[in-house]
Amino acid sequence: MTTLADPSAALAGSRTGVVAVERPDLAVLRLNGADVLRYLHSVSSQHTADLQAGDTTRALLLSPKGKIEFAFRVAVLDVRTLLLDTEAEAARGLAERLARFVFRYDVRVGDPGPGVVSLLGPGAAGALAAAGLPLPPAGAGKAVLATEGLVAVRGELGVDLVGEQAAGALEALERGGVARAPLEVWELLRVERGVPRWGRELTDDVIAEEAGLLGSHVHLDKGCYPGQETVARVRNLGQVQRRLAGLRFEDPECEPPPPRTDLLTGDGRRAGQIRSAVRHPELGTIALAYVRRTVGSGERVLAGPLAATVVELGAGAGAIEWLA
Repeated sequence: MTTLADPSAALAGSRTGVVAVERPDLAVLRLNGADVLRYLHSVSSQHTADLQAGDTTRALLLSPKGKIEFAFRVAVLDVRTLLLDTEAEAARGLAERLARFVFRYDVRVGDPGPGVVSLLGPGAAGALAAAGLPLPPAGAGKAVLATEGLVAVRGELGVDLVGEQAAGALEALERGGVARAPLEVWELLRVERGVPRWGRELTDDVIAEEAGLLGSHVHLDKGCYPGQETVARVRNLGQVQRRLAGLRFEDPECEPPPPRTDLLTGDGRRAGQIRSAVRHPELGTIALAYVRRTVGSGERVLAGPLAATVVELGAGAGAIEWLA
């Protein structure tokens, strides 16, 4: 087993080859029953009623006021069996929330457990083949059954192996020569590419449009779910008061500010709030923040004594132009 403990070396490996990251930050729960797709359709932001085996999608559970309570991914093993993965800290609450309203449906919600491994880098296809595991189809929306209880899906940053057999898949990948990287590398890439995370950018004071999740986590033509009225109203108005953006700090060696650090403009006006910040080996200290609509791209903001420049998030992973 090879472990790349140094984040710089592991990040470089994800650029040119492939690394495997065990994901204790995520948990998996299984939903079974004849009504699982219809039930999830009724309570979530996503259109799930017509999903078929091999489909995958992302969804939210919203409060009645449209605030984000839970965010998760769905992989359909068959029309009676779903695998959901979400943040480990949220998994128990998600399971309880889903189980609370199944009384009219044939649905059983399993207990959360570990079960996600992420492959990062252009060498993922070869690594999967060497381990006897399938490569999921390109693009979003499709998963492939790897083994019983394990699916391979395209994640925001690479290929994710999801299910109870993920630990065994990691061992097979390591036997094939794939090095293991620390979870920190996934976090560096997440912030670099502007991917919001539950508990940081996705919290119960945020609506989906602020986080840029319309389309990926919300079916825009679907009605009749908790929070739908707020989603429709905000979409029709066409404007939110803040947006998710990147920050690049002027001092690349500065200590990353803690989450929820407030931002000010140079003349003392409120500019927004930091949600995640990292010291990136290549980019220096960068962050994801909610920035007020009136604060433009390229504008200088202050996080206490630290100065940073606002960088817009593009459409899709890897689209942030940090060097522009």
